[in-house]
Amino acid sequence: MTEQNTLDDLQNFGFTPTDEFANLRSQGYSVEFGKTISSAWSFIRPYLGVLVLYTLFCFFADLSLSFFISQTTSMLGNLGYVAGAIVNLTLISALLAGFYSYYQKIYLKEESSFQNLLDGFQFIGQLALHQIVVVLMLVLPFVGIFLLAQEFGINRTVDIFDTNTYETFTVFYYLLFIIPSLSIFTLYIFTPIIIVVSKTNFWLAMEISRKLVLANYIGVFGFVLAFIVINILGLLFLGIGTLFTIPFTFAATFLLYVKLLKENGHSTNFSGDFYSDENAPLDAF
Repeated sequence: MTEQNTLDDLQNFGFTPTDEFANLRSQGYSVEFGKTISSAWSFIRPYLGVLVLYTLFCFFADLSLSFFISQTTSMLGNLGYVAGAIVNLTLISALLAGFYSYYQKIYLKEESSFQNLLDGFQFIGQLALHQIVVVLMLVLPFVGIFLLAQEFGINRTVDIFDTNTYETFTVFYYLLFIIPSLSIFTLYIFTPIIIVVSKTNFWLAMEISRKLVLANYIGVFGFVLAFIVINILGLLFLGIGTLFTIPFTFAATFLLYVKLLKENGHSTNFSGDFYSDENAPLDAF
């Protein structure tokens, strides 16, 4: 099967699953990494110039926002830094979500322009709520650990300035942070896509993504790790490679989502109503 045939097979298929991927969740699915890579490259190749330019724009926007927000919120102390980080993360999330809006246009063979890459800001509220919930998922366990350390006096009995202790705690910290971070990111990898292309609220999108990923967590986790490696390789070339690997990563994720919709066998138009569909019980884990 050629790359073009693979893309053609994905056409004429709606984006919104009204049954929350019931078939895939009961039967399982595979993540075909090689085919997804091939399809993603064919998908973005005609638009590579625009995508590279937009990725460069995102880099400059991130640097500018980080500097401006840090300067603006520094007077508020620690609370200001936290608020600034959330604002920065939200704006960048909206910028990156624009890839999905643009890919939706390409997929439907509609007229697209650079401006469509900024369509993610139409969903900035839901994207912000999604980011806040994810940050809370990551931060609250660390707050709990800190409070336990305070309660049992661990912070008074351990000398973190000792070289060996510091190195041990550094390794422990990164393991404690990276592993749950990757796990949570994997569970909610499809959330921005669902928010943008299906125009759902953040919590519904998170639930659908979680249920879908849990049907083949190992496969999707491997998909995430593979693209982390690809983007790290892009960084090795003075960061220039990421101008290509980032839009490529978003395209692969988008096409994986569409492929899973097709495998599930049921979909609707973008206006699909999850709440009124009796086949979509949100409490069905």
